[in-house]
Amino acid sequence: MSILCLELKRVLKTPVTLILLLSCLLISLIMSYLPISYVHYNYLDSNGQNVTIAGAKAIDLKKRIMVQGPITSDKIQKAIKNYQEVTNKYGNIYADTVPQNTYNKKILPVEYIINRLTAIYSDKKSGVTADLNKISPYSTGENFYKKYPEQIKDSLVQPSAQEQALNLYEKVNKPFEYIYGYGSSDASDYLVILIFLLVIIFTFITASIFSSEYQTGSDSILRCTKHGRGKLAASKIISAILICGITFTICIFIFVMIENNTFGWESLKTSLQSINGICLPALNVGQAQKITIAAGMLTMLAVVSFNLFLSSRCKNTTNSLILSMVFFLLPLILSAISSNNITNWIQSILPSAGAELASGFYYELTKLNFLSIGSFNFWSPYVMVTAEIIAVPLFLILTVLCYCKHRSW
Repeated sequence: MSILCLELKRVLKTPVTLILLLSCLLISLIMSYLPISYVHYNYLDSNGQNVTIAGAKAIDLKKRIMVQGPITSDKIQKAIKNYQEVTNKYGNIYADTVPQNTYNKKILPVEYIINRLTAIYSDKKSGVTADLNKISPYSTGENFYKKYPEQIKDSLVQPSAQEQALNLYEKVNKPFEYIYGYGSSDASDYLVILIFLLVIIFTFITASIFSSEYQTGSDSILRCTKHGRGKLAASKIISAILICGITFTICIFIFVMIENNTFGWESLKTSLQSINGICLPALNVGQAQKITIAAGMLTMLAVVSFNLFLSSRCKNTTNSLILSMVFFLLPLILSAISSNNITNWIQSILPSAGAELASGFYYELTKLNFLSIGSFNFWSPYVMVTAEIIAVPLFLILTVLCYCKHRSW
């Protein structure tokens, strides 16, 4: 414990580390503010002037006008009728000619249903967007939940992937639930961005844990002491995980409390299927939030473990930091340059896969992305979590072994 306490003091007294940890708190506050500030509600007052309300007041106003609760056939029929009424008169629900108050009355309360209908009735194979003016409100209201699994099958090619996807969807509660709030905003995206930024900062903190002492030569003295090998390595590892883990928990707690209190805790009951196009897991928004945070914590541990391993192998801080950043950004780079099965496998098993912006855990949770090996298919979130669970103990053990066997050059 004395070695661990000394190691914690050593890391925390470093000016750069203190600045980075304080920046984590600042970033969490900024990320908490932005989703709330971007909520707007526009209307025309009695004088015909356009009025814009933003922030918490806009959230409260939208809660009052949105059609909420189970998405029943009656609500679906109403949404289509409103859509067809506006488009027949103005051509497009988003046209500049649509009066703001008409939009607020006819479209805004059921806009989320219109978006779901567009996704479900679009042709996935040809890429043709659905024309909701050509469908019957009555038949659509009855067939909405029958059409959903058909779109899942059309989106996947291999039969085994189709079977797995349909098995996941069968567990979803129907009718879908919708309550305006957290899921209706960009808060989930900003949670992903927050996790991404936190893990980057932790990469800067942990990349030099071992290599900085290699660079100064102090490790040659420390490893000659009574507790200078295995126990010192374990203390360094535990201190790094404690610092990153506690900071991550505090920052995420700040974000969650601000967002959920502002948007309303009751909005967490919204089904994922109510706010995403075609979605498989039987989760509501609150459950998805918890799983995303848990996956973010696991990703952080995997990245920190891998960074410590690289630090134990590199003779200076520059090399360890460069390698750590390259491997952290590699899934993001791979997703940008290619989308074939091999590339998807590589980016899914890398330690930082769950925290990436374009293809992180939360986004894969809401996609129909299956990775194949021959005739076998695996849902990408399962692959990510499994790889990270294996990565944490593997790289921690390798870190201790590499540090104990390290020799100065």
